[in-house]
Order: sequence, then C-alpha cells, then structure tokens
Amino acid sequence: MNRAHKITLAVIAIVLCACVAAYSAVVYLKQFTFDEEKALAKWSKMIMKGQVDYTLLKQGKEGYVQALSDKACSALYYRIGFKLSEYPVLTWQWRVLKFPDLSNAKTDLEKDDFAARVYVIFPFLSFSSSKFIEYVWAEDIPVGTVMDSPAGNNVKKIVVRSGKLPGNEWATEKRNMYEDYEKVFGKKPGMNAGAIAIMCDAEGSKSVAESTFDDIAIEKVN
Repeated sequence: MNRAHKITLAVIAIVLCACVAAYSAVVYLKQFTFDEEKALAKWSKMIMKGQVDYTLLKQGKEGYVQALSDKACSALYYRIGFKLSEYPVLTWQWRVLKFPDLSNAKTDLEKDDFAARVYVIFPFLSFSSSKFIEYVWAEDIPVGTVMDSPAGNNVKKIVVRSGKLPGNEWATEKRNMYEDYEKVFGKKPGMNAGAIAIMCDAEGSKSVAESTFDDIAIEKVN
C-alpha cells in the first residue's frame, strides 16, 4: 500500500468517525447542570407540609442542589412540556447523605418518606386525573420494585436505587420514561409531561433526611 493510499484511507476513517459521532450525539430537550448562580431561579416550590431546605452549592465551578428535610415535605419543580415519544430519556445524578428514620413509622403515609425522589408529572384537570412517576432512592426496598403511592394509584413509585453507597458517592441514573410509563400504568402515554421535580421527604416519619441532585437532562434516544 503506497503512502497516498494510506493517507486516503486515514481521511476516510476520520470522516466516518466524525459522522458516527454526529449521529450518536445526544440531543437534549433540556439540561440542568446547576452551575450558574441563578440555576434555581426558574424552579418553583411545591409545599405539602413544612419546607425542605433546597440550597445551591458549589464545588469549584460545578454546582449541585442540596436538599435537607427536617420533618418536612416539599418539592422543587420545573415546568416543561414534552412528548415522551419524542424525548423519552431522563438522566440525572443524585446522592443520599441521610435516610429518614422509619423505625417508628406505622402507617403507609408515615412510611412514605424517601431521602431522594425525582418526579415526572403529567398534569391534567385535577390531581386525581393527573399522573405521576416517582423515581425513588430507598434504604432497603429492592431495586425494580413498583409501588402505588398512599396519595393514590395515579402516582407510581419505581425504586431505582437502594441502600447507601460507600463514601456517599454520587449515582448516575438513566431511565426511559416512555417504557416506564407503559410498565407502571399498563398503557402507552396518553398525555404529555408537564413538569419534572425533585424532592427530599421526612415528614411522615418526623425525622431528618438529606440528599443532593445534579445534572438532570431530558433527551432523545441515542
């Protein structure tokens, strides 16, 4: 093989690699890196009982949200409308620093506390006609468990992480919301998503919970 032929093949290889990279590049509807000082400005509070302390913290140039619940239940949500068929993938990073103490919890409502939840919300005319998918980090419930919420069977919980990681490490999640919707509701999505939310909750157990959230993104399938 002569030098000119080698150079030609090298150029073709570079072009093909560039095409593959372009084709496989992630297409985002929205990314939340929390690196900017006003990163939470467009997020709204949803207060159920007491206020969870959501604080924007920085580690070098990178930011993240710290959530601390002291017997409180409230969420941060971001309004964004999209079709799951067009943008079905949700990714995020999170970390549990302290699980709520459920040792004295007796009722389903008292036990329905999680240090970290990520919601996909499908709003309609009322709460009961709306639908919610909760991705939760549990302390001892097996990963993959699907549960109805005490709030109603229109709210489905999926355990995507269980137990504490060594050294309070960050965990990265990637979920196909379209597939999860079909799994938990038994049918294809009939409505668009209207918001996403994060929450730390220790109100039912009257205890304390702490978690952090970062790099939330809504994506196309790549």
